[in-house]
Amino acid sequence: MKTIGIIAEFNPFHNGHKYLIEKAKKITNADNVVIVCSGNFVQRGTPAIFDKSVRTTAALLNGADVVLELPVIYSTASAETFAHAAVKLLDKLNCIDYLCFGCETDNIKALPMLSKILLEEPADYKNMLAVYLKNGFSYPKARAKALTDYCNENNILEGFMLNQILEKANNILAIEYLKALKKFHSKIKPLAIKRIGSSYDSDALDDKFASATGIRKALNSNQSINNFIPKKCIDIYEDINHVELNDFSTILGHQLIKTNDFSNYYDLSEDLSNRIKNLKSNFFNIESFIDELHSKNYTYAGISRVLCHIMLEILQNDVTQFINNDYFDFVRILGFKKDTKTIAKIKEHSSLDIISKFSTYYNNSTNETRKMLDINIRADELYRMVFMNKYNKIIPTEFERQICII
Repeated sequence: MKTIGIIAEFNPFHNGHKYLIEKAKKITNADNVVIVCSGNFVQRGTPAIFDKSVRTTAALLNGADVVLELPVIYSTASAETFAHAAVKLLDKLNCIDYLCFGCETDNIKALPMLSKILLEEPADYKNMLAVYLKNGFSYPKARAKALTDYCNENNILEGFMLNQILEKANNILAIEYLKALKKFHSKIKPLAIKRIGSSYDSDALDDKFASATGIRKALNSNQSINNFIPKKCIDIYEDINHVELNDFSTILGHQLIKTNDFSNYYDLSEDLSNRIKNLKSNFFNIESFIDELHSKNYTYAGISRVLCHIMLEILQNDVTQFINNDYFDFVRILGFKKDTKTIAKIKEHSSLDIISKFSTYYNNSTNETRKMLDINIRADELYRMVFMNKYNKIIPTEFERQICII
C-alpha cells in the first residue's frame, strides 16, 4: 500500500489541486494521499480565505485520505522553514513513500542540482550571496542571483534558463523540499509534477486551471469561481463566508501601538524593525502599510510574513528553540475519510503524538509542546474573532472543533 504526501495550503482548493492529486496517484500507483496543510494562516503571511475545516473538507472530497495541520509558526514562515518543517512532519510519520509537489518545471536535473548547491553552500556561492545582500537586494533575489552566477561560473546546468526557474514560487518551494529530504536523509522519494494553467500569482480567470491568487481576488470582488473549482467544492464554498487580510488591521494596529522594538519577532531584522517603528504612525490598514514598507530590500510576501508574526506574537527565540528540538513532537488530525486505513497506518508507525481529541492532549501537554499549542490557539482565536465580528456568526473554538470525517 503506497502512500503519497502532499504539502499544501488549498487557499482555496481548486482544479489545479485536484489535478495534482490525481496525477500523483496515477504516476506512483499509490493508494492513499496524506496532506500536510496550513491552518488558518498561510505562507504569504496572510489569513486563509476559508477556515481550515472548510479547506479540509474540500480536500477530502477530492482525493485526499487524511489531512494533517502544519503548526502556524511554520505555516507562516519563509519558504525554507515552511518546506523543512512540512517535510519533517511527513518524514516522522514513517509511512510516506512519495512527496509529490507541483512546480513550474518538472526538469529532473535542474531542481535536484540547485537544491544540492543550496544545501552544501560552497564558499564561492556564499561570497556571491553576501555581495548581493550588501548591495541591498532582498534575500530571495540575492540568492537567485548568486546561485545563477555560481552555476554559470562553474558550468553547471549549461543551457538552462536559471533565472526563469528561480523566479517562480513553486520552483523555489520544490528546491526547498528537495533540500529538506536530503538534509533529513529521508527515504521519501520526491516527485515533481509540472503545473498547468495560470501561473502561481496570476490574476487571469480565462483558464479552468486558474491560480489561487486569481480565485481569491474573484471571491473578494463577488465574482463566480465555479469554473475554477471541482464540482464537489461548489456547494461547500457557496454559503461560506471568507476573510481578507485587511479584516485583521485593527489587531495588527493594536500590536504596533503597544510595541516599540519589533526585532524579537520571528524573521524580523533590526533594520526592518526600525522601519516599522518609524512608519507605524501612518498605519491604517495592513495592505497599505505593506506598500509603504515595501522596498528593494524587502519583498511584499516577506513584509506580510513579519507583520503576521507581530500580529500573532510569534517570537524568534521560540521558533529557534522549536526547530533545534526537532521541530515538533505532535501532529493534529484535521480530517480523514471514514473508510481509509491510513489513519491506522500513521498511528502504528509515526514517531509523533497523534492528536485526535484536542482538549485531552492540550490538558496533558507541558513545556515546549504546550507553548506551541498556545501559539496555535491564539492564532485560531484571532481568526475566529475576526470572522465572527465580520459576519455576526458563531464558529467553534479549537477545543470545540470536530475532526472532519467524510
